[in-house]
Amino acid sequence: MAKRDLRAGETLDGEAGYTVWGKLMPAAASLKAGALPIGLAHRGKLKNDVAHGAVVRWSDVEIDAGDDTVKTRRAMEAKFGAASR
Repeated sequence: MAKRDLRAGETLDGEAGYTVWGKLMPAAASLKAGALPIGLAHRGKLKNDVAHGAVVRWSDVEIDAGDDTVKTRRAMEAKFGAASR
């Protein structure tokens, strides 16, 4: 979730930072919203503006698809997300 209005080009500072905070939500809701996990919100550069209080989505952030953590999370979403639909 955005702690304030965020602008494209800004870099997220992750947990305990000034840009985002994590919101607990059911997995199905997180997948439906395309929410970026808080653990992946460190040093992500925004591609889009995000309003204060809005969900920061995968699509809002430049993602390194080759990063092992990102690949693992995406695989989990694909496997377990299909089971919850």
